[in-house]
Amino acid sequence: MKRTGKILTLSGQMPKRLFGQQIFRNPHTILEYSNVLDVKKAWRVVDFHCWIQENGTELGTLTNNTQFAVDIQLSTDDIPNAEDWYNAGDNRAIGWAGLSYFLGDGQHKPTASFQGAARMLINSDYWLMPDHIVQNKLTIGAYAGGPSTVESLAGYSLNYIVNLEEWDITPIESIVFNIKSKAQDLSS
Repeated sequence: MKRTGKILTLSGQMPKRLFGQQIFRNPHTILEYSNVLDVKKAWRVVDFHCWIQENGTELGTLTNNTQFAVDIQLSTDDIPNAEDWYNAGDNRAIGWAGLSYFLGDGQHKPTASFQGAARMLINSDYWLMPDHIVQNKLTIGAYAGGPSTVESLAGYSLNYIVNLEEWDITPIESIVFNIKSKAQDLSS
């Protein structure tokens, strides 16, 4: 297994989601490599970043101050069960992010000099599994929630940028990474 020196950047936007919509519902595929004749090519996620596009007014808040959080996950396979999402013990999950936002009237923040609804990123954290290889699929899923006031807001659009580096792998490594990137039932 060795780096090729090539970088692949994926950028885009998930389809608009509603606040409170569960993270495992409708994950968005951002990479699907299905060339079965080329088992020697793979990628490793170097880093990723996400942010919400809409401002406070577009999200539907006017003057009520509130906060909400967004949980984001990168996975190498579809994960249909809620209990398996945002779980570092699941071999399909390779990256996670947590974003915290403030929404409200700009008058309530001492540094703001305007009136109206504002959206401010309070905190962002990103984690990646250090030993992962993406060979055929990469998905992103997101969940945004907070106090009951955010569930009445319009949906949000999550932007993403994912930087990957290309790797050359052997056919045997390909088999191992394909097995690792899929769900394994260890209970039977």
